[in-house]
Amino acid sequence: MFGRLATCFGSNWLSRSTIISGQKPARRKRKHAEGNRRKVLLSALRFAGVILVITTVVVLPGYIAGKIQTGFKSLVSSRVNRVEFLGAGGSLAEFDRESLQSKISEAADAGASLDDLARIAGSLAPLAKVEIIRAAPGKIIVGFERRTPSLRIDRSNNSSNDAGAVRLVDSAGFIYGSCCVLPVQEAESLLPLLTGLPAADQAGNNKEEHALIREALKLYDGLTTKNIKASSIRYQNHRGFFAIMDPGQIEVSIGRAPFDEKLNRLAEVLERVDRQKVSRIELDYHGKAFIKERKL
Repeated sequence: MFGRLATCFGSNWLSRSTIISGQKPARRKRKHAEGNRRKVLLSALRFAGVILVITTVVVLPGYIAGKIQTGFKSLVSSRVNRVEFLGAGGSLAEFDRESLQSKISEAADAGASLDDLARIAGSLAPLAKVEIIRAAPGKIIVGFERRTPSLRIDRSNNSSNDAGAVRLVDSAGFIYGSCCVLPVQEAESLLPLLTGLPAADQAGNNKEEHALIREALKLYDGLTTKNIKASSIRYQNHRGFFAIMDPGQIEVSIGRAPFDEKLNRLAEVLERVDRQKVSRIELDYHGKAFIKERKL
């Protein structure tokens, strides 16, 4: 009986031992698999964190800066409601100011650059130089130098788009504006009228016209220096320039540049003659002056 118990005990012990020894490897495998899954999960989380950090550092500042810049532009353009003018060489007429105020504000609201605003201002008003300053989100300052007209020019015989228009010429020979349809242009209507310049060629080339305008300006400056007033200056092909003196309406044939020596002779002649008796003076002969008297 003792032996039977021993056998039974031994058999039972062996059975328990077999079960326990079989369970230990399975638990280790499960723990190992769970550990691997945690490692993989942690690695994935670390990789996602690195990507998030890189995205934040590289992309986000540019995005934020773009949003800030867009918002600032929107704020600036939406608040442009005042345009101030700081000019030299004369003030702007009221109609010029109103036109510039309206157009510059509209262009600024549409996001135009400062260079674009300067070009708009130069095309709308008789301005030689324009500088645009954005002093504040709601304020734009237009610094300008007004063009000083020296002559009027009649382009009625010119084949350009300005045909039939009497325009203005500034001291640099730039043709601009129109004359003289407004009360504020009364003084400009007294400037000498330049006529007879050749039309542009078929290619629209106005180089000859521009050269003759500069020459006419030299003649006008010379007459002014001699205190000789002229109501008009006419160009005639092959003969050059003619000036109509005012008062007296004496026609003076002057020819082409240079003018200094001819104008010195003109000043001497005018000191010696009775202007009321003279109808024409010709200076386009070397060293001579021919005088034609009026018929009584």
